[in-house]
Amino acid sequence: MLLTPSIRARSALGRAAIRSMSTQSTKTSTDSSSNDTPKAAFASLLAVAGALALNFQSNRKTAQAEAVAATVNGTTYEIQNPEGDAKNKFGKYGHNTTDPTRADFNQPPARPDLPTIPLEEVQEHNDEDSLWYTFRGGVYDLTSFINGHPGGTPRLLMSAGQDLEPYWEVYRQHFRGHVLEWIETHRIGTLSPEDAKRSREETSIGDMFESDPVRHPDLLPCQSKPFCGEPRIELLTDDYITPNHLFYARNHLAIPDIDPEEYRLVISGKGVKKENGKKGKRRFTLDDLKTKFKKHEVVTTLQCAGNRREDLHDKDHKIFIAPHWVIGAMSTAKWGGVKLRDVLEECGINVDDIALGKVESPFQHLQMEGYDQDETGYTYGGSIPWLKAVDGLSEVILAYEMNGEDLPRDHGFPVRMIIPGNVGARQVKWLHKIKLSDKESDKSYHQKSYLGFSPDITFENALSEWPPKRLDQAPIIQEQPVTSFICNPPQNAVVGVKGATDFTFKGVSWSGGGRKIERVDVSMDGGESWTAAELYKPIEQTYNHHWAWTQFSKTLPIPDDVRKKLARGEKVDIDITSKALDSGFNVQPSEMPPYWNARGIAINHWYHVKVTLDPSLPKGEIVRRDLEHDMPNTPSGGKFDRKWELGGFTLDPKHKDDLIHYSEKASATWYHNKSHQSEDGEEMETHK
Repeated sequence: MLLTPSIRARSALGRAAIRSMSTQSTKTSTDSSSNDTPKAAFASLLAVAGALALNFQSNRKTAQAEAVAATVNGTTYEIQNPEGDAKNKFGKYGHNTTDPTRADFNQPPARPDLPTIPLEEVQEHNDEDSLWYTFRGGVYDLTSFINGHPGGTPRLLMSAGQDLEPYWEVYRQHFRGHVLEWIETHRIGTLSPEDAKRSREETSIGDMFESDPVRHPDLLPCQSKPFCGEPRIELLTDDYITPNHLFYARNHLAIPDIDPEEYRLVISGKGVKKENGKKGKRRFTLDDLKTKFKKHEVVTTLQCAGNRREDLHDKDHKIFIAPHWVIGAMSTAKWGGVKLRDVLEECGINVDDIALGKVESPFQHLQMEGYDQDETGYTYGGSIPWLKAVDGLSEVILAYEMNGEDLPRDHGFPVRMIIPGNVGARQVKWLHKIKLSDKESDKSYHQKSYLGFSPDITFENALSEWPPKRLDQAPIIQEQPVTSFICNPPQNAVVGVKGATDFTFKGVSWSGGGRKIERVDVSMDGGESWTAAELYKPIEQTYNHHWAWTQFSKTLPIPDDVRKKLARGEKVDIDITSKALDSGFNVQPSEMPPYWNARGIAINHWYHVKVTLDPSLPKGEIVRRDLEHDMPNTPSGGKFDRKWELGGFTLDPKHKDDLIHYSEKASATWYHNKSHQSEDGEEMETHK
């Protein structure tokens, strides 16, 4: 909210100034007879409001002052600084954003310091110049956030002047507490109880996700709408190739339902030629891609840029971007399709000479856009460096198969980009458009969502009012750092070791950019001592083309001190962890703080798995402990810093009973569908 001397008289600050003048009228100088005229009184009001506004503006970045004062015509006027007071004294309002077991969780606090604003007035603030919203009776001015939403400005404009709750009931990641805590710093007033009810009733939004496919119950939701799910990580070492129904699913928007007969890929840019040889956009059908080009297959691991994001969300740090992946947003598949460079060559682009540097490239970037879109029609997209696209060894493909089957809907049916070695966010699904350009994609998902900031940059102090300072120091992620994590035994498990002298664990490791995993070191004592694990990679990949992960395992003798405790019948807690080394001699850091970043990307510190060895259980038997949360995957160390509740889906007290048996319901639906048999007795495929 940009405050100037011409601040609207209807604004909260203007009202505060009016109240301030009214309550301090006895102090006002009466020496000048001009103060008796309405015109002079109004001018005086504007002077006070303007001075207060300017002083408020100077305080809003730090929000330390509880009050803002200004002196006009020798008289001092004072109003409470709503941002400073709210930020520093939430407690006095009883504002609960941390304990969802209480009925007042996510309820805006009583704010007697703020005015009551009519709903009609809120509804007038619905454009780029002024964005007001309501939520459960509170009124919020989020004009300064106009460019700060990672999903783009259109959604903010769509909901401006309305109640946020109907939108948040679809996108329930907003109910995790810290979001309301932040918008409360932008609170400017309160609705009457009647207007609060009316605001809620007059706002409606459709649900774009009702036609989503049914997911396997072991694909655990980190976010329900749009669906983002990760497999139970103990399943990742069952096979080298991740089954389609367990491959992590990252959806930015609603999943489009595309008729393969109507599918079109549109390629544009300088030098692109139509089929007749004339310059212009080139269009390909799905059949064109399957019949006009040689099929190419590549095995590659994909990992979401924000895998393990929940590790960065704790009492000292808050992440204001979704989803909050826990640990499992990494999977491996064999993809089939056509090489991008073959298609570009068909479009008249001299990819060989460009890749070899024989001719100067007119392009720097390859932009991509999907068919998926939000309620406003805004589509997902991104870009990659042009030389990555045309490199003869890069194996970038337009994929239409996944593990020998048509792409499932969750994974981009009928065509998606596969860019081996690159971050998952660049592998655009439901691919619709490719543009050859000298500029990066201008999509907000590319320009805002996946940037690596310095640890001192936070959403609250910089990113909410875009663009932040020193944006040049926040690169857009393309490749990811080396990582590894233990998958078996699972986190928080009780493991039987009756009569055992050794202990076995397994995991996965990977590095972006095609770098090879050279070694994985493992530890049973939380990282005090290390030894190298055995590596497993059943496929051959060459130098700097190690696109797929390396699995690892290790059987270690149980330490003497632990064996003695077990022999006495005691249960023993141990801390297992791993660290990988890639061909660039990059190794995982031990802790998170030095690289914490506000977008929660490129997370690779040691992942600690806490298990209990039980001498009374048969060797190898695994029993899961009953935990407070509902997520088998957990952040490092086995605990969530804040309540999880399906990533916020059932966290809010109003939605506590929604899908109370979420996992059981998903499981029943999945297995019911899978049990349908065709006439010849074969299972029908229903999970696409």
